[in-house]
Amino acid sequence: MTELFQSGQAQIAVWGTGRVQAFANTGFPVDFIYPKEGAPILLASACPVAKASANPLANEFIKTLISAPVQTAFAKEMGNGPVNTKVDVNMPELRMAPVGARAKLVIQPDWNAINAQREDWTKRWNREVER
Repeated sequence: MTELFQSGQAQIAVWGTGRVQAFANTGFPVDFIYPKEGAPILLASACPVAKASANPLANEFIKTLISAPVQTAFAKEMGNGPVNTKVDVNMPELRMAPVGARAKLVIQPDWNAINAQREDWTKRWNREVER
């Protein structure tokens, strides 16, 4: 997508805040708009191993990932919504992140319903849109 925007072949696209934020951080004049109907959430996750033999560094890694400095960096650089409440969500660098009023526009898709129809919807997309 970046090449399409840079060459002027694209003016609008369906894209996530992370990609748009990373592109904007290069200096390209691009922005992310939350649809009034809502924007689907894209999650990044990490889970500790629940075994007695797990390396204690695994939990330390999780703690680092959710620390305020790392969450701030993820928000600034990747457009992620921070999960640590100590992150200042009013920073101008977070103008694309799903925080504040924008967080209310994030929706959790019903993946069970979507996956049940995925094959038919993909065929329809290919037939009606992609052609």
